Amino acid sequence: MAKLLNMKLNYKGKALDFVRQGKDIKKKFFIGSNKYLFWQILDPNFPDKHLFITEKGNQFYMQLPPGSKLSCSKDGNAVDSSYLTQNHILHGTELQLRPDMTGTVAIAPEWEISYEFKEPWVSVLTPEEKQIVAQYARFSEPTAMERFNRNLMLLFVFLTVVFIMVFDLVLKPTETFDATLEEKLASLQKAELVRIEQADIEGSTFQDQQEGGTEPEAAPAPVATQAPVTGTPTSAGTTGGTAMNAGSMFGIGDFDPNATSSAPTIRVATLTEGFAASRPGGKSGGGGPGSGPGGAPGSGGGFTTSFDPNATVGFSSDIGKIATNAPSVGGSSIKPKEGSFVNVAGDLRKLAPSGVAFGQTASTNKLVSSFKSKNVAQVTESSIQASAPEARARYETIGSSVKARQSQIAALYTKYNAILPFSGSVSIRLLITASGQVQSAILTPNGQMPEEFLNEVKKLCESWSFNVKDESDYTFTQRFRKS
Repeated sequence: MAKLLNMKLNYKGKALDFVRQGKDIKKKFFIGSNKYLFWQILDPNFPDKHLFITEKGNQFYMQLPPGSKLSCSKDGNAVDSSYLTQNHILHGTELQLRPDMTGTVAIAPEWEISYEFKEPWVSVLTPEEKQIVAQYARFSEPTAMERFNRNLMLLFVFLTVVFIMVFDLVLKPTETFDATLEEKLASLQKAELVRIEQADIEGSTFQDQQEGGTEPEAAPAPVATQAPVTGTPTSAGTTGGTAMNAGSMFGIGDFDPNATSSAPTIRVATLTEGFAASRPGGKSGGGGPGSGPGGAPGSGGGFTTSFDPNATVGFSSDIGKIATNAPSVGGSSIKPKEGSFVNVAGDLRKLAPSGVAFGQTASTNKLVSSFKSKNVAQVTESSIQASAPEARARYETIGSSVKARQSQIAALYTKYNAILPFSGSVSIRLLITASGQVQSAILTPNGQMPEEFLNEVKKLCESWSFNVKDESDYTFTQRFRKS
């Protein structure tokens, strides 16, 4: 019988779980720090989701995680990496799993995964074991209390069914109607007429004011007699007989069903506070007759040329000349206590052009030239698999870390998009030093975006650091869509 692949997960030398081919291992098997995976690796530096096992044809291949250590043995003898490479068993980070070999992979500190191939077997019980199973594989006898509770529940269900049947057949009252529709209409015609008294209606809190902020005029006193309903009658001129009879029945004989009334008007005003000061020695002129200081007819527009340096500065004399009328409605000075507020500093009207690198300075150009002289390859998120085998694991680590931090950029976009809506994408190039720190971030927007927003994204990216030990040049794209 063919051997099947079996894998065991160990933590601190103790077995946690095992999986086998056909049951848990299908075409692909994933591991990672994501809590929704079958095997979760509780290590903050481990990738969120890593493709560990793949099946190609009838062979299984193991994708070694970044920074992992491999040890293999064949027929009980340990083999090194050179043997695996010479026999085409190890290709970069891809290990071919053969039935005649076993191995252990240290994927993280204190985390190991071992694999081996075993023939499946079926356990056959002996006659003694079958007798023991037949003796104990049955339900235990219920106690006296369990039998009492079971009988009580059955009795309660039986009585409930009997009560519902008795109520539905005997006790349920029969529906009866006191009068027909014609009798009810006849009783409505005999109803006593009720005169509706006009009630005093308080004025709205939004009172119109006169220009200049004056108080509104007092409303006229209510009239004792019934006031007619305001409205614009239709061109028909007369109302239907049914409507007029209904109005007379309820004491509102002047009611016109065809009249329309205007909806209440609510005005909203925004106040701006400020102050003004008169210019020392300034006198107004103008091309026409004036009514204030310096109001004599002038020969040209603007102020006259006379200037008195000894004139005192006033803070109220010229306010009337430049101030506009106050709002014509009353408002409120109480700050709202509910709702979400977004504070954004800077001039959002300054938009960075599309397709032009943003934040690239002379020092950035010098750093880019330095990376090129050292033959540091520029790798994008879509070309990681095509990179050199010795650098692929490093860029996979950077790519997974960037994906985990892209939500920080999305939060900045939500903040600025609430003030000035925009969309598009940004290509971000990270120049990473040998210590793992981002030394410079070059942003190229695809679409017009506020410069303040791009500055915030640049500062955020330059605060990142990665668990790498070689200089790296990585580029990824962040897309923004209007919600």
